[in-house]
Amino acid sequence: MRILAWFGIVAPVVRLSLIAVLGYLQPGYSQSRDFISELGAADAPYAWVMNSLGIAVVGLLLFGFGYALWRALKPGKLISLGAVALSVSGLSFVAVGIFPCDAGCSMEAPSQTMRLHLLAGTSAMFMETFAPLLIGAGLLMAKKYLGYALVSIFFGSVAIMALGVLFSQNSSFEFPGSLQKTFQTSTDVWVFLSAMVVLRVLTKGHNKELRS
Repeated sequence: MRILAWFGIVAPVVRLSLIAVLGYLQPGYSQSRDFISELGAADAPYAWVMNSLGIAVVGLLLFGFGYALWRALKPGKLISLGAVALSVSGLSFVAVGIFPCDAGCSMEAPSQTMRLHLLAGTSAMFMETFAPLLIGAGLLMAKKYLGYALVSIFFGSVAIMALGVLFSQNSSFEFPGSLQKTFQTSTDVWVFLSAMVVLRVLTKGHNKELRS
């Protein structure tokens, strides 16, 4: 369980670091205008790094951490759904890494791989957004870990607002990449903080066993 908890610390650090580093190294890439998927597009110079380490491996780590979160919080129904949502998002990110977008992530005549990429990416983002909202609501109802519950709802709210604007058909926002990265940073910070909570819960449980 402690190893699975550390997955929640490693995953966001790896993902956000690779987004920053590969975005800097990729010629012409703009963090504010371009999407994360463009770092793993068919014509991207470091696509294999992003798709394997930054997306697929991170997805596997999130899948495992979802189980640790479920076990540590002694779940009710909403908390269970939140942990499942996080694990589902992890599996969806694995699919995103396996099926990268077309060159330049062009939406003109998208290939079947591109269609699968978009489907998996949409699932991954929304599931990762629902996770903190469900867990926060569940903890508030159970009156447990109230500080963490409020933090979860805050980051989930920021993430869902960013996605709402991003997916709005009427949106004319000039910097879509910044919206996606607002979502991703919010959920990744939440995952990191959640891992710290899980490790603290596991440590307290271990200390209780030693005292008994």
